[in-house]
Amino acid sequence: MLAQLVDYARLKGLGTEPGFTSKEIRWLVGVSPAGQWTELIPLDQAKTAPDLSQPDMMSLPGYLRAQGHTVEQAAHFLADTCAVVFGLPERDAAGNIRRPEEHAKNLQKHAAFRLLIQLAANDVPLLEPIAQALSDPQQVQAFLQKLEAQAQKRGPERLKSTDKISFFVNGRCVLDCPDWHDWWRQFRAHAFPRSGAQGQMPSFASGELVTPASTHPKVTRLGGSAFGHALVTYDKEAFESYGLSQGENAAVDELAATAYRAGLDALLEKAQTLGEMKVVVWYDREIPEEDDFFRDLFAPSSGEAEELQALERAHRVLQALKTGQAPPEIRNSRFFAAAMSPASGRVMVRDWQIGRLEDFVEAVTTWFEHLAIVRRSGDQSASLPGLNRLFLSLQRPKSPEQKLDDYLKPVKTLQVPLWRAALNPRLPIPYAAIAKIMESHTAEVMTGAFSEALQAQKPDAATLGRIYARMGLLKAYHIRKGESMSTALDPQHPSPAYHCGRLMCLLAQIQEAASESEINAGVVQRYYGAASSTPALVLGRLTRLSQHHLAKMAKDAPGLAYWFNTQLAQVWSALGSNLPRTLSLEEQSLFALGYYQQLAQSRKKETPQTQAPTTPSLFQE
Repeated sequence: MLAQLVDYARLKGLGTEPGFTSKEIRWLVGVSPAGQWTELIPLDQAKTAPDLSQPDMMSLPGYLRAQGHTVEQAAHFLADTCAVVFGLPERDAAGNIRRPEEHAKNLQKHAAFRLLIQLAANDVPLLEPIAQALSDPQQVQAFLQKLEAQAQKRGPERLKSTDKISFFVNGRCVLDCPDWHDWWRQFRAHAFPRSGAQGQMPSFASGELVTPASTHPKVTRLGGSAFGHALVTYDKEAFESYGLSQGENAAVDELAATAYRAGLDALLEKAQTLGEMKVVVWYDREIPEEDDFFRDLFAPSSGEAEELQALERAHRVLQALKTGQAPPEIRNSRFFAAAMSPASGRVMVRDWQIGRLEDFVEAVTTWFEHLAIVRRSGDQSASLPGLNRLFLSLQRPKSPEQKLDDYLKPVKTLQVPLWRAALNPRLPIPYAAIAKIMESHTAEVMTGAFSEALQAQKPDAATLGRIYARMGLLKAYHIRKGESMSTALDPQHPSPAYHCGRLMCLLAQIQEAASESEINAGVVQRYYGAASSTPALVLGRLTRLSQHHLAKMAKDAPGLAYWFNTQLAQVWSALGSNLPRTLSLEEQSLFALGYYQQLAQSRKKETPQTQAPTTPSLFQE
């Protein structure tokens, strides 16, 4: 993984020189040639800035004191937070300073920040106005008041004490000027001599003999900690072997360590979320955007037209790869996929997969084909769910007062299996995922939420999307088991459980269509749970009751009665003479699919000769 990240950083031309990194700069402070603060400029851009690792930050105060300077804390050079550069405190609603001890530390860091600028300004004329302005307490205090006022604003103009800030001099951001680069390199060489291990060792990133870096820079874009997370760690005796210490246990030279951190940070900037994980995919060469289907896994479409376009594109690219029509540089490319999450200051790599680009495109195409399910109108496929929406659909929606960690706890073990199943068509959908779906689905049917979403003229998009995601994943589960499943109704399906679900749907429709009042409107809520587990006991009784309704319907609406009798005959033909006494959980999922697909088929617009019933609450979109 380290080698692939280093190659990616070099392929993308990312800054891989030690001591430099990309930082998100939120604000710039204008400085006149005379050393006066002029303006506050919003920026919101990533800039190449000086970088100090955590070990560097720890040793910097000692080095500066050895040079005769009085400092207690370390600070970054040229770009740091507003709390450090200007001593901006974080205040509560009453205007009181939150965490006074931290504010006191930031004031000490401010002294170190000012000292670094002054040292650099002795050799870099560009920085002289900044050093002059920072050395004037009255100027700093006046500008601090301006920052305090900006911090009181709302919306995107609001300034936070943790926002990173730098300087604007002579019409340019100082971070864009190379004037300070040589000074910074020399300062780092004196302040942090990189002796590394004694001798050379084979590198984990390249296999070549290198002098190992004693420590590695931390990944900063994973989230969860302002201090970053270490991908390679060796800070405990259990991680050390054969008398080796620190970086000797995972030999990577400083340049490669900086490169893999830059590559991973760049990937995490565009990572997708799956539960509590961050997922990244990259390639060993440049891939045209239309051939990269990683985004489609998490956002396949926002509507049927876009979805169709994405699937057609996937089929077209896959065909080109399989037949050799794609360019050789695309045809021979490989993908790398990693899923990770923060864990106590470390990067926890939860999954790592590599393969050919053709395998990846084929996996995405197959995944969507397996998930495809008819929409409630019965006339076309529903919008496909992205992976994270699919994962969150496993259980009922999160309540507003519930913490996300608590909400994800019952299903977090399913994050990795679902991700692996998406990238590997031969892997099964976890049985535990189907158990969670059936628990949530049955509960929503019993409360009426399921029927309301399917019958509403303007349904809640999130609720309807959750239904489509669940039905699609149930279908994919059975396909991965080697069973035959179609997107829409399958009258020839071999499972009696599937046709029991169809029968339940028709019997409920018959009772509702025959009712002159709302007395039977809750038949699904009352009987669905028992019918899906003990169909012989419940469906037999409802079938006998339906004969009374059909006899009455034959007098008032003979066409409707004929249609229902035709549908019932088809279902009983597939079922045979006996209903199953009990259904397992897997069979209950087939019951749910049969019920849903029969309902969608009933709502499908048909020709006048075979027109379906037109009861508004049941059969109209």
